[in-house]
Amino acid sequence: MRLVLVGGGTAGHIFPTIAVARQLSALSGPAVELRVVCGSRDLDRVLYRDVDLDVVPLPARGIVGVDWWRLPWRGWLLIQSLLLVWRDFSRRPPDAVVASGGYVSAPVLLVSWLRRIPAVIFSGDAALGWATRVMAPLASVATIAFEEARGQIWRTPVELVGYPIRGTFSSPDASAGRTALGVPTTDPLILVMGGSQGSHVINEALRADLSCLLEKAQIVHVSGQRDYQALAAARDQLPAPQRGRYRLHEFIHSGFANLLAAADVVVSRAGATSVAELSAVGAPAVLIPGQFGAGHQVATATAMATAGAAVMLSESDLKSGHLGRTLLNLLNDRSRLVRLSEATRSRGRPRAARQIARIALGLASRDSTVDG
Repeated sequence: MRLVLVGGGTAGHIFPTIAVARQLSALSGPAVELRVVCGSRDLDRVLYRDVDLDVVPLPARGIVGVDWWRLPWRGWLLIQSLLLVWRDFSRRPPDAVVASGGYVSAPVLLVSWLRRIPAVIFSGDAALGWATRVMAPLASVATIAFEEARGQIWRTPVELVGYPIRGTFSSPDASAGRTALGVPTTDPLILVMGGSQGSHVINEALRADLSCLLEKAQIVHVSGQRDYQALAAARDQLPAPQRGRYRLHEFIHSGFANLLAAADVVVSRAGATSVAELSAVGAPAVLIPGQFGAGHQVATATAMATAGAAVMLSESDLKSGHLGRTLLNLLNDRSRLVRLSEATRSRGRPRAARQIARIALGLASRDSTVDG
């Protein structure tokens, strides 16, 4: 049995794809041959580097929100990707395809539909992205993480299963997270992150409020590459006692589940993977949704806040120094942190990757039986 998984462009597509691949291997062992199709960016190469999977990059790049003069080249890259997938599927057609959405999924799902190969597409946003909306009708099954997304998919059967997360989130160790960083259990811990590529808006808001927050808590800041050097320079200007309480990282490759579980409060974007991981460990969060795309992060953050599972701030709120005040108010209200933790944990679906793997294997087995 041969399955092709598609996930690339961002960590929010790559980590869930890896999670599903591992569940497929666990359920079927050597009986299933897995290939992963990803993007051609450096991030894809780095995140798949240490994964024991057959990984094939496509040149496709996104076309939504791109300057008009880039569209012809992006269109050509999409055509190239379609031809590459068509050639590969002609030589060795897979029994099923598992797609995470995003622009990398588009050529693979289109070829799958043309060649009548069953596919499952999964999404973790309350408002689906363009690729999922357009490509879901070409799939055999679509899975979602928010009930609000059900009505956004037409013709294709929909199942509410959650969003796949890494296996390390099944049993995170909060004490190990603090020990790894040398953070005492008596000190409040704030974790600030902005997705795999970082968020300049969040980074700047934190920098403005850094001194007052460090008086109350220790901070772990995952900044991304873009702002790392400027933030490192700002850290070096802090008084020695505060400098030791501010831990800056460009990216954290291992132990992230433990760190997330150790945090008293997390500042995050509202991407599908981030929200799924927060829910898995029951981390109280301040969600600051990005204004990009079709507003899918705003819809996800709104759904979480409406359910009492997060505090939502808009990017415009950050200009007034509201981030620092919000975090200090939360740290001073332990009962509210507990309520946030319970509400977000109740939304967690840690078995989503396994459920999607079972759906894919069911589609593959049905297709193999028909062909045989």
